[in-house]
Amino acid sequence: MLIQLVVYGVSIGVIYGTVKTRLNYIEAKLDKHNNVVERVYKLETDQEVLQERQKVANHRIDDLEEVTAKA
Repeated sequence: MLIQLVVYGVSIGVIYGTVKTRLNYIEAKLDKHNNVVERVYKLETDQEVLQERQKVANHRIDDLEEVTAKA
């Protein structure tokens, strides 16, 4: 009976260790995924800013072309 309890205890310990190891692996993968999502969000935000700057620059060029065409 005592041997069975020891075997059950060891088995539970092994299972716990395996589950904990797998959870750590999944957490690491999740962290990598979250970092990618954050970087993509930042890139999209930067892209929107650059597009707005491009629109402003194009508008300025158009204004300058109109002024030089009138002169």
